[in-house]
Amino acid sequence: MKVTDFLGKRVVDKRAMEIGKISDVFIEPDQAIITGIEISTGEFGLRRTDLYITPDEIDEVGDYVLLKVEKSDLRKVDESDEKEKTTLEFD
Repeated sequence: MKVTDFLGKRVVDKRAMEIGKISDVFIEPDQAIITGIEISTGEFGLRRTDLYITPDEIDEVGDYVLLKVEKSDLRKVDESDEKEKTTLEFD
C-alpha cells in the first residue's frame, strides 16, 4: 500500500463508530517506519479536533481503517507531535 492510498481513508473505532479520515502520517526516515498517524475529525472551526494514533492501534486496513481502541482512548495532536512530523522532499 502506498501512503497516498492511505491518506483520506475513513477511520472507525472498535465499536464501528466513524471517527474521521487519515490526514497525515508521521515517519522516521532513518528507519523507514511509520511512527504515528493523524486523524482529522472533519469538523470545521473551533470544534475541529485532530487525533493521534500509533500503528499498534490499527487492527485492519481495508476500505476503512479499523482501530483496536475506542475514540475516547485516542489523544489529540499537539505541538510536540507537529515537531515529530518529517517532510520528505523529492527532486
